[in-house]
Amino acid sequence: MKKLMVIGGGYVGLVTAACFSRKDNQVILVENNPEKFELLKQGKVPFYEPGLDALVYEGIQKESLVFVDNIAQAMEHKPEIIFSCVGTPSQSDGAADLTYVFSAAKEIGKHLDFYAVVVNKSTAPVGTVRKIKEVIAAELEKRGSSQAFDVASNPEFLREGSAVNDFFIPDRVIVGVESDQALQTLWMLYKPFCQEHDQFIDMAVESAELTKYASNAMLALRISFMNQLALLADKTGADIQAVETGMGSDKRIGKQFLRAGIGYGGSCFPKDVKALIHMGKENNQPMTLMQEADCANELQRNIFVEKILAYYANDIKGKRIGIWGLTFKPHTDDIRCAPAIDIIRKLLDLGAEIIVYDPAGMRHIENIFGKQLTYATNALQVLVYAHSLALLTEWEEFLAFNETEFVMLKDRVIFDGRNCLDADRVRKAGVTYLALGRQMLTDVSKDGGDRLHIQTDTVSNTRSEASL
Repeated sequence: MKKLMVIGGGYVGLVTAACFSRKDNQVILVENNPEKFELLKQGKVPFYEPGLDALVYEGIQKESLVFVDNIAQAMEHKPEIIFSCVGTPSQSDGAADLTYVFSAAKEIGKHLDFYAVVVNKSTAPVGTVRKIKEVIAAELEKRGSSQAFDVASNPEFLREGSAVNDFFIPDRVIVGVESDQALQTLWMLYKPFCQEHDQFIDMAVESAELTKYASNAMLALRISFMNQLALLADKTGADIQAVETGMGSDKRIGKQFLRAGIGYGGSCFPKDVKALIHMGKENNQPMTLMQEADCANELQRNIFVEKILAYYANDIKGKRIGIWGLTFKPHTDDIRCAPAIDIIRKLLDLGAEIIVYDPAGMRHIENIFGKQLTYATNALQVLVYAHSLALLTEWEEFLAFNETEFVMLKDRVIFDGRNCLDADRVRKAGVTYLALGRQMLTDVSKDGGDRLHIQTDTVSNTRSEASL
């Protein structure tokens, strides 16, 4: 058993604390936000993450997970390892704001009177760990202390919606360390999570910091590449899903992150791409590929709205557009940088009425748009009351609908922003289906203006109306 301290009860901090506590470690989590602190003490998780609430409850019951509201109190427990999991939000120029990182380091330095490995788990630019070390050392010097300590980098690779599984069964654990003592301490901590020794990868601190950005940037680049390729497919009559299959069958490429759609969102990809671009500028090494990926991602949302506009001959005033999916991906309630936010804003500006539904993100989207939107209580209500449907997040419950149920839409048209429905089956049901990179020339004909018409048959409605 090791005694750990985790600073920050957000997504990364709480998952880290709860998962380590499950492996018989004593974990003290520091959360200084009063509202969040009270929720955590009651065993309530402030965000949606499958399986996490059970882990937190178990940790509290076993007393292996304890919550405090300040670093000074946590330091009294003399933790062997201190994880800094505070936020690093983007600034206006794309740079990561390290205010919370250095504030936590300063507090650690004020109270450190025992050896500990201070681990930065927050996503931060290359060089941050060395600055953390300087901040702690400066505080020790003020106190006239020569206490030894180590600072390490341990980037997180947690996917929202599967974070608990990712922590317990990691693809890899990366640590950037400067001493054998720090290396051995972290290896013993992570050993129960590693089925193979080569899952645990140690490297220089700077390499570990850059690996985090490089990993997210590569995935973002793949997404943006496929989205741009989808636009070319629409112009040439190719089917982007067929292209994805052909590409993904190449073992050198693989199948992951090849689905075209309305772009990436969330708390990681947008922020990390912009931070990497900023790092490149600071170091006089422009990250031109990432600049293009960032632009392509923003453009994709505009193009999706333009596709809706084109169908309605550039006039959607008074049209009630249904939205399925508000979160940036399924299995999370996170709407940070979600494409749905930008798309809804643009549609409202163009005069459309919007009715929305999402299994987890409704309260967050209501905090943004308030009474500008109509909020359905289930997915079916959206079909009943909308003229058309825009599918923006591929939740399983949406995919479970029978395609014949889409005829309830007054205009019988679906705009699939995630390319996740079966186009042939939807069209055979008598519903116009428009996606990104899937408007094959054999299926589409022009009939004046910019409006696209899909030749389809109609079928009868199979579900009764639901009240809103």
